Amino acid sequence: MGLVFKNNANTTLSSGVNDSTTTIPVTEGSVFPVADATADTFFFATLADDTNNEIVKVTTSSGNAGNQNLTVVRAQEGTTARSFSSGDKVELRLTAGMVDTFNLSGNAITLS
Repeated sequence: MGLVFKNNANTTLSSGVNDSTTTIPVTEGSVFPVADATADTFFFATLADDTNNEIVKVTTSSGNAGNQNLTVVRAQEGTTARSFSSGDKVELRLTAGMVDTFNLSGNAITLS
């Protein structure tokens, strides 16, 4: 199915992560679209503190409607994997990689 979107999706980390963590805990996962590796759905999220940001590819989301874990591929789109603290932002922002997914793969954009 591919890249999925949801408007105004943002939350915070429910605990800190280091630069090699691939399971990102968030305080409110229901704000994001469903990422499911078996259905081949994914989205890009941005981790951000007051100084740094990192784009990650979210391949799976699991957990209840509130606290969820996002399984990610770190350091996407030329960003660097970093440590982030509990309370730092996790947001679904429009990125160049999102747009390139359509351009590079020749996927059709369907409006419903």
